[in-house]
Amino acid sequence: MTILTPPRAAPEWLRELAAARARYEELFGWPVSVDVEPRRIVVPVGAVVDAVTMPSSLGEKVLAELDITMLAGPVTAGPGGAWWTFLSQPATAPRPEVPAELHAVKVRLTPRGAHAVLPTRDDNNGPWRWIARPQPHRALPPWSAVIAVTRRIVTGGALAAS
Repeated sequence: MTILTPPRAAPEWLRELAAARARYEELFGWPVSVDVEPRRIVVPVGAVVDAVTMPSSLGEKVLAELDITMLAGPVTAGPGGAWWTFLSQPATAPRPEVPAELHAVKVRLTPRGAHAVLPTRDDNNGPWRWIARPQPHRALPPWSAVIAVTRRIVTGGALAAS
């Protein structure tokens, strides 16, 4: 006689990740996936989104300037909040590069084919949180705008007194 054990329900954390994945795909059309081992949601970089990461102190100024120009888009903060990642439309160059003056202040591009981590929870209580949430039916800002505003701030052309 074979004894069948009833299937176990998925753990709560996995259901939460699956719900977050569905939400991102339905609301924004992003091809997100569940990264099970570290228990997080990720989006591949290069096809639908690009990701520019910088220290939060610079990120605050960049976000303020992008907001003034009506080009602000989604921004995440990683664990501890010291680094912000700006999501943008993909760069048009096949191999985009950060200008030297931005590289010197630790602005980095997530390489094509790598992944950007997205917050799993809407309440911002996870390790990854939204600084600026994505908006349904609103295009991501151009990659060039994020880089141009960052460059202008770093070189003293905007918000230098902040």
